Amino acid sequence: MRERYVAAIDQGTTSTRCLVFDHQGRLVALTQEQHSQHYPRPGWVEHDAAEIWRLVCRLLPEALRTAGIDPTQIVSLGLTNQRETVVVWDRLTGEPVTPAIVWQDTRTGPLLPAIAEELDATVIHARTGLPLATYFTGPKLRWILENDESLRERAEAGELLFGTMDTWLLWNLTGGPRGGVHATDVSNASRTMLMDLHTLQWDDELLAVMRVPTRALPEIRPTMGAHGVTTDPVAGIPVGAVIGDQQASLFGQTAFDSGEAKCTFGTGTFMLLNTGDQPVLSRHGLVTTVAHQMQGEPTVYALEGSVAVAGALVEWCRESLGLIRSPAEIETLAASVDDNGGCFVVPAFAGLYAPHWESRAQGIVAGLTAYITKGHIARAVLEAVALQTQEVLAAMNNDADLPLLSVAVDGGMTSNNLLMQTVADVLDVPVVRPMMAETVALGAAYAAGLAVGYWSDQQVLRRQWHRAAEWHPMIDPQRRAQMLQQWARAIELSVAWGRPHPPG
Repeated sequence: MRERYVAAIDQGTTSTRCLVFDHQGRLVALTQEQHSQHYPRPGWVEHDAAEIWRLVCRLLPEALRTAGIDPTQIVSLGLTNQRETVVVWDRLTGEPVTPAIVWQDTRTGPLLPAIAEELDATVIHARTGLPLATYFTGPKLRWILENDESLRERAEAGELLFGTMDTWLLWNLTGGPRGGVHATDVSNASRTMLMDLHTLQWDDELLAVMRVPTRALPEIRPTMGAHGVTTDPVAGIPVGAVIGDQQASLFGQTAFDSGEAKCTFGTGTFMLLNTGDQPVLSRHGLVTTVAHQMQGEPTVYALEGSVAVAGALVEWCRESLGLIRSPAEIETLAASVDDNGGCFVVPAFAGLYAPHWESRAQGIVAGLTAYITKGHIARAVLEAVALQTQEVLAAMNNDADLPLLSVAVDGGMTSNNLLMQTVADVLDVPVVRPMMAETVALGAAYAAGLAVGYWSDQQVLRRQWHRAAEWHPMIDPQRRAQMLQQWARAIELSVAWGRPHPPG
């Protein structure tokens, strides 16, 4: 009997990847390609959804060729994605009618006060688990429809379809204009600011506030279940799971029980804590989100702390400043000095996310003196990633019944040992990295495999998790306290700098 496998499409903020895993959760094949980032105005971030679909059309068949298998050996496909990015496309032609507005985009900032006047932000938070911020999908859709009246007319006439990136790819994978499945899952829908967190349905009052016609929205489905069968670019593969990337990472870390947490260091930093089958509304600036739902089983929820800029800060150092030639060089440069020399970087390129939710905050470099070298700036960059993570952990500890005793980490930045040590130092808890670094794609594959019985239960998956490295706090407590105090001052400056200045 031929070996059977599961596959995953991991559509991220900067690249798209297709991966194949075997029954032991081992990576068999990986194909990857970056897509273009567009910044047409300050604060605007856009993607070309058609370009991303073309990448999937190349990468999925290539992954199967690399693995040396044919489509009949793939028992299930999991789809995971950047979450709040929104796509609007023509139902008949399948062509996007606007650029995709990315989760990092801040153009909806001026809309937020008007939204709050129509529906109080506390009501929105109670119903969706989300703070009123530029991060989420609903305000982006309102902006699109308010800035092009013809699109509103076409949407209301049923000519357009809306969705986050998972919806766009699922629709295309299962036929597109020829009967493609127009659906999303509960984990992605919970990021739109359009779904009631308790009913798991689109909310009429929220749709009215965001000016979104219901007929353009996808059907909300459980994370794991029947999501259709692929027709393109490879036919005949069942889609067994659709799940947002950070929830997929939580699943890939096998954090299946209440109280288990993970932190992903990618373009941004995302820490999630499994809270079980009840949503917990944060009192300290975190997001309440759906973690996942198996068809016919209770929904699992999570608390999440989202930081907009982590790996993106390293890329900024490379692309915009020319400080390094490759992301890996940031560790060598930062290690050339013993500390940051009093320099702090606050990367509020898209405002500040959790726990502050200050959309007007702007990035700053504080503490510059003639003593500061590029090594100190590199060190401050890595410390900024760690210190933002510490703020999220502190909020999570305040919201949770028990403090986290360790944090499982994943994502591209976890290969940076100096960063991981710095994270352990400022969090004051052990940081653990698993053998399998591809936990986002692995989580999507695990979910897809469970949906079709490829794996019998979650305990089988737990036994496949193996520790690769661990870092313990080594910093002097007084030094930690001083860093946190200085960081708090830098955050205050970032917020103050972004506020409108009075005339005169």
